Amino acid sequence: MANIAKQKDAPFKFLGKIFGGIYSGIQAGKANKKAEKAAAETKAEMDRMKEIYSNLDTSNPFEDMTNQFAGMENKMEDLTINQKEAEMANQQFAQSQANIMSGLRGSAGSSGIAALAQTMAQQGQLAAQKSAAGIGQQEAANQAKTASAAANIQLKERSGAAEVANKIAQGEQHSQTQEMNKQKALLDMANAENQTAQQQVADTQAAKDDAWSGVIGGVGDLAGNLLGSDRRLKKNIKLIGKSPSGLKIYIFEYIDKFFGDGIYQGVMSDEIPNNAIVNNGGYDRVDYSKLDVEFKKL
Repeated sequence: MANIAKQKDAPFKFLGKIFGGIYSGIQAGKANKKAEKAAAETKAEMDRMKEIYSNLDTSNPFEDMTNQFAGMENKMEDLTINQKEAEMANQQFAQSQANIMSGLRGSAGSSGIAALAQTMAQQGQLAAQKSAAGIGQQEAANQAKTASAAANIQLKERSGAAEVANKIAQGEQHSQTQEMNKQKALLDMANAENQTAQQQVADTQAAKDDAWSGVIGGVGDLAGNLLGSDRRLKKNIKLIGKSPSGLKIYIFEYIDKFFGDGIYQGVMSDEIPNNAIVNNGGYDRVDYSKLDVEFKKL
């Protein structure tokens, strides 16, 4: 009685496997669609971030730098000579001579006045030479200051030009490094995005495939247990061994894919004890619980 009950329950066991596989397949399909949607959203966000990152400015920050000392004005070029001092000295000397001449005019004779005039003329000449020498000293000092300022300006211009060239070169190197880093980061983003999306879809697709494979296997198992032991339903039958009790074990395929696709292992119903055979509409099926052979899909 127990064997009969087990035999009757066998189809329900395989039906449960089939419906369980169908349910798992549906759930896996939903998960697959969800993963595809999430992957699309992730890609969209990654594209947005890549757009922002690709627009980062990596240009040379010193590209437009100029020499602050270029064209610097030499303020010493416009130095003037102070002639007021010389003019005042000449005026004072002339006034002094006039006062002396006026004081001596009444007391000195004509010969004395002439000698005095000659002496005063010589003094005037010396005073003029002294004034000229003072002006020359100022001119020399001004020229020295102008030359010194020009040399300082030239030095600053050269130094400034060197600094600008150095900064531009540094900025160009910085710009190239930043651009390479940006391109590498964009490539890494693209690779990560592609790998993540593909992995998510592959995982959910694998789960869906496994679930539907279970359905197909369940159908095959059901067909095999209901109809699968009849030799007339099989092809490519090959003997692979014997069970401990001596029953021949075969591998085979079903002629009609409805009963199962692929290669199965089992027995032939015409080679087993009659108590393990159940007739099902003209075809034999086997109660494998009464045999020491496992029916399975390889």
